Amino acid sequence: MGILSWFGKRGVEVYDDYTYDVKSIGNLIVPEKLTDKNAFNLANSVSEIYFPVDFYADRISKLRFYIANKSGREVVNTELNRFITDRINPLYSFSDLVYQYVFSLLSDGNAINYLGVPSIYTGNPSTNNIERWDVLQPNLVSIDEYTNQSVLNIGSWNDMIRKAYYDGSGVSRSELTIKNMAIHNYGMKKRSSSYVLSKSPLYNANKSIDVLLAVYSARYNVYANNGAAGYLSRKVSGSSGQNAAFEAAIMDGSKRDEIIQDINERNGLTGRKNIWGISGIPIEFIKTLATIKDLMPMDETLENSIKIASVFQIPPVLVPRKDQSTYDNQENAERNVWENGLLSMAKTVSNNLTKMFGIDKVGSQIMFDTSNVSALTENKSEAEDLTMKQLQNVEKLKQINPELDITPIVNEIYSRYGTED
Repeated sequence: MGILSWFGKRGVEVYDDYTYDVKSIGNLIVPEKLTDKNAFNLANSVSEIYFPVDFYADRISKLRFYIANKSGREVVNTELNRFITDRINPLYSFSDLVYQYVFSLLSDGNAINYLGVPSIYTGNPSTNNIERWDVLQPNLVSIDEYTNQSVLNIGSWNDMIRKAYYDGSGVSRSELTIKNMAIHNYGMKKRSSSYVLSKSPLYNANKSIDVLLAVYSARYNVYANNGAAGYLSRKVSGSSGQNAAFEAAIMDGSKRDEIIQDINERNGLTGRKNIWGISGIPIEFIKTLATIKDLMPMDETLENSIKIASVFQIPPVLVPRKDQSTYDNQENAERNVWENGLLSMAKTVSNNLTKMFGIDKVGSQIMFDTSNVSALTENKSEAEDLTMKQLQNVEKLKQINPELDITPIVNEIYSRYGTED
């Protein structure tokens, strides 16, 4: 066969150092519906689901996080800064870890954190002994929970989890130290078989996601399993022995399967297939609802994308589409997302990390700076104007009543200046 070789019955071709399994054509496996086990993988593989989750994870991870005291003032020279710098993980930057944290929380419904503590310490992780922070992929974590516990009597992770394993080490399955785990949930709705893990927020759009998966499966099947685009056939009129033999063949279930398999393996629109087929048997084609034009999958996909994005307060104007909106509309819409969703999520991340690292126990907190967010620039300008008007009004009150002590009011305004997120 020269450069084209066949290997056994598996149907693998090697052509110019390119391996292609013809048996895989038309066998794309698409999940039928959203489940607790596949939510994270769907968010990583289906663009319409990936978009809103990445929208949040990307923007929040690009914020500048800093250590502040109880009043919200930034503390620069503090050993606590190691928690928000690249020192906290040798493989990922702090920004990468925040991205992984938010992505896992909004896709799986859980951010499974693992804190690295030197082996010489026998107690629980604390500000003094935490030297590493990892965000584990939720689809690689196996948790064996106690089933005879009441959530009202649980005091620590050790009371809830019997054993936990992680398959992401790259070498072998690793058993996790339970006291070093910190699982942060999104929402209060737990999975039916778990005290520990929450359901994904994607369930708020599960019907749209299920339809979206069906659209992808149907669209792929139309491309991959439609067979040839047409046949050049010898036209035969009347009945003949050949026609009778063909009719007998298609009435036989096993023969029909062989015919379909033969067509889909050799003819079609994808892979190394023939777009035309030649047959010595007259074939009559009956049209069904199996064309891309009739199914209109792109319209259905856009509708589902908008509904999935709405779960995260993302308006339709920001959902990617071919007739993308103007820049002004996008800027206004993104500012609304910041005000209605992103700022709240950023505060959740800051509060969760503050407690997980134990920073609150030493009188400090993790906060974030939004001064580099262009969508909020107008809001900052409005806040500046409001502060100036407040100070001017206080001065006017002082002029009306010289005995009025305005010092507490002015100090309160100054304490808020520049600290609003």
